[in-house]
Amino acid sequence: MHETTIALLCDEASRLLQLNIDLLHKMTDEPQMLPETKQGDLEQLFDRQQAAKKREELAGEQQKIAQREMVLAIVGTMKAGKSTTINAIVGKEILPNRNTPMTSVPTLIRHVPGKITPDLTVRNTEVLRSLLAELKEKTAGDKARKGLFGLMKDDEKSRLLNVIRDQHWLQDNYQGEEAIFSFLNHLNDLVRLSGELNVTFPFDAFNEFHELPLIEVEFSHLTGMDDSQGTLTLLDTPGPNEAGQPHIQAMMREQLQKASAVLAVLDYTQLNSLADQEVRNELNAFTATAAGRLFVLVNKFDQQDRHSDDEATVKRRVPLMFDDHVVSAERVYPGSARHAYLANRARSTLNRGGSLSASEEWVADFAQLAYGRRWKEKLADRAQTLSLAEDIWQESLLEQLITEVVQAAHNKAAALAVDSAVARLVQNAQEVSAYLAVRHQGLNADVEALQQQIDALLTDSAAITSHQQVIAEEVTASQHRIEQQTVELLDDVQQQLADEIACYFREGKLRDERDPRQQRTASPTESFMHFFAQGHADGRDFDPRQPMVKFSSRKQAEDFITNVENAMKTLLTPIEEEVKTRLNAIVSGIEQSFQGNAMSAVAGIAQQINTRLGEEGFSMTIAFPEVAHLQANLAVQTRIAHLLEAKKFRESRRRRADGVWGTVCGWFDSSDWGWEEFSVDVVQAEVDVRKIREEITTHTDQYFAELESHIEAQIINPIINEINQFFEQFRSKVEQLRNTLIQSTEDQRADQQQRLQLTRCLQELQQLTPELMRDAKALKDELGMVF
Repeated sequence: MHETTIALLCDEASRLLQLNIDLLHKMTDEPQMLPETKQGDLEQLFDRQQAAKKREELAGEQQKIAQREMVLAIVGTMKAGKSTTINAIVGKEILPNRNTPMTSVPTLIRHVPGKITPDLTVRNTEVLRSLLAELKEKTAGDKARKGLFGLMKDDEKSRLLNVIRDQHWLQDNYQGEEAIFSFLNHLNDLVRLSGELNVTFPFDAFNEFHELPLIEVEFSHLTGMDDSQGTLTLLDTPGPNEAGQPHIQAMMREQLQKASAVLAVLDYTQLNSLADQEVRNELNAFTATAAGRLFVLVNKFDQQDRHSDDEATVKRRVPLMFDDHVVSAERVYPGSARHAYLANRARSTLNRGGSLSASEEWVADFAQLAYGRRWKEKLADRAQTLSLAEDIWQESLLEQLITEVVQAAHNKAAALAVDSAVARLVQNAQEVSAYLAVRHQGLNADVEALQQQIDALLTDSAAITSHQQVIAEEVTASQHRIEQQTVELLDDVQQQLADEIACYFREGKLRDERDPRQQRTASPTESFMHFFAQGHADGRDFDPRQPMVKFSSRKQAEDFITNVENAMKTLLTPIEEEVKTRLNAIVSGIEQSFQGNAMSAVAGIAQQINTRLGEEGFSMTIAFPEVAHLQANLAVQTRIAHLLEAKKFRESRRRRADGVWGTVCGWFDSSDWGWEEFSVDVVQAEVDVRKIREEITTHTDQYFAELESHIEAQIINPIINEINQFFEQFRSKVEQLRNTLIQSTEDQRADQQQRLQLTRCLQELQQLTPELMRDAKALKDELGMVF
């Protein structure tokens, strides 16, 4: 990519951003142009609050263009591995890994070539000092201390008070990992303490990128790369389930809108969890400007087992979780951030000639991963350790993400900053143009015709509600059908499974082993169960008349129980597939019905509105959940090892007698002379097959109960929520249109001079928007030629 071309694109983007900001200022400066929407007021298509927010966003884009900075936001739930992912990208533990919420305030991590020791700058310490003073005053005095009684009873919460007792922790700058960890921990405690004491934390002071804490350090994966095309900065954002404070969630939402691109970190083991659903909801709200700039890391893929989705399935499934096909399968990366971080740090240290110190926690984690529990005596082998580090790095599957996302983003940082700006420019121009067109049309329309438009929109809103009710009835009927068919299906497969289990434990062997007349083609499950046959003379795995199975060693008993567990897991696999197939067909029917009847009716309403008002139409895609997301807890959590019992008993044995007589008989290898009997205590492992059967029956009952609940939570409820959300958004847009036209009726009641002034202002602003739209689209086309 030619540096001169990028420079010209940056200049043009900066020019257009300033023109859009100026346009928004002009709209705000005109008293009659934008309403001041207060809580409880009727919402219009555009207002002063939206204009102010748009100006902030565009100003943020200007700053990124000036610095040629590409900001990659990292978003994910607590425990999904967000901090570990950032550490893996940077190449060192720049952020602490904790099981408690840590990202209370977004933090920037910028790549600076040659900066080995990380440096953190806090750019608004005065705001934090003011907060500390307020908290200290609130906790001072006897009366205040009485109010802290509940807080003091909780050891964890009482520890938060240390943040105001000793305020030396708050500085403008921090050097090194430990100092950075300390500051981030204190900042997190400060946010939590503010919440506990009902004091508002000044989140508004951290709205813009230039106000956020900034860590500067060299990213190991970018070492030696050309930095003339800009720089890459990571944005660590709070997750939806971090700290649970609405202000933090709102902050995450704003930062996602301002970022150049987003890397969503999803937990492979929790792809269907409520927390991951919250992340997807936030990202779906980002889809208007996120096309082509969203990437997904499906973390903890190292926990895959033979019952779990493979890499290809994950890459196919994840895009279906998002609206509008905003992410493609090629931008979904299954992998293990933890393995990648440990392996890369180990190989980087060794390649630089350094050594791995067993006293460091990360080294112990890596060594145990590489060598197992007995790693200490093996760590000294540099060649073998480096080789294992390379293997773990490759197996982590993160190299593709590093190459295609991190390194590519760095190489194209300036171009991506322009791309992000273009998306904001086009969106802003479209929204402003639509608002100005409606206001202008309403101001110049005949009063009677205007009222007809307002009444028609009210009718449209009622029609949307009517269609929603029809769809709700269809969904309710489908819900009953799903529930009925699910009950029938689960009853059927549960009975089949119960019959197989009962038959096995009643006869001590599989069905086709008992009687040649009952033989049939063995299922994969039955074939698998041959694996743990114990070798009775009659071919049985155990004698059902003697349910206490004894083993000469504990390991044999553990192996027997493990084999039973594995057999039960395998039994469930075809059942899960049958359930998924049937439910997929049911949900597909609902989707076709919704996309057909409902969407055609709603599209008709939108077309009527477009014809009457000349506004651009709506385009919404409803993302229905995939039934393939179903996961069976029993398939991974069946544990019956506790049923093994160890019992002690006395056993009689024979041995050669002591003395001359025993010795002489031993010379002749006598089988009857020269022997004596003795008793010893023997510990023998026992397994009660009856208890195993009871335990498995209990587990299968729990499995089917959980599966039924899972269907309701992950299929039925999301469908209803998606449909309701769609209609709510559509109806809200229609009502905003109507309220804007109602504003026009008020405009027409103004005196002639005010009307003329507003008309002139609207005409002037409308003349600007086509050019802004045309230039933004032209810039987008030019940018496409350099990508």
